[in-house]
Amino acid sequence: MKGMICVSITEATVDAAVAAAECMDADVVEVRLDYLKSLEGMERLGKIEKPVMATCMPRWEGGKFAGKEDDRAAILIDSMKYADYVSIELRTEKEIRNRIINENRKNKKNRAKIIISYHDYEKTPEKPEIARILREEHDAGADIAKIAFFANDNSDVLRVMEALVENETGIPVIAISMGEKGNITRIMAPFFGSYLTFASPGKGRESAPGQLSAEDVRQVWSILNKR
Repeated sequence: MKGMICVSITEATVDAAVAAAECMDADVVEVRLDYLKSLEGMERLGKIEKPVMATCMPRWEGGKFAGKEDDRAAILIDSMKYADYVSIELRTEKEIRNRIINENRKNKKNRAKIIISYHDYEKTPEKPEIARILREEHDAGADIAKIAFFANDNSDVLRVMEALVENETGIPVIAISMGEKGNITRIMAPFFGSYLTFASPGKGRESAPGQLSAEDVRQVWSILNKR
């Protein structure tokens, strides 16, 4: 099994984000635009040689962006100049979400893959609800669907992995169980078909509960792949 690791970069400045991305052992780097204190010099993100995922997560979804949705849309649309992936929350107002997706479709040569995501930092829904969310993400125009739910017990983790295996949307899925109970999914989800797994640059630099470091994920995968 060869999975992909996406390392989440949560630096406060563009230059720091670029520097961090350049030294990461990652297949993809997620630049968390909502963590940036200033958007000045955004064009320098185009210097990152690894595939880039642009995310500007609002506070209502657990992120840091507290501005207007029109402004957030403009940031994501601008990010398409350098991003290989653009992540949008399913619960984004439909008009805003469609505006971002339609702008991306206009970019014939360098079209980013659209990830439509859903996060719940408190619980994991039942399987029919998880399946419904994945269908909604597909129907909203996702190239890749993403689900991330907080795991309160092992059965929560199992439901997320089952939903991944039973995916009938016809598009790739990123599936994550968050929290201490769910950290095993950071290792195992790609074995069950997850498009990639998210990791932190190092201990204490996590962008979500239960996130492991990229180094730890690589080490465990190396052991598992030798067996």
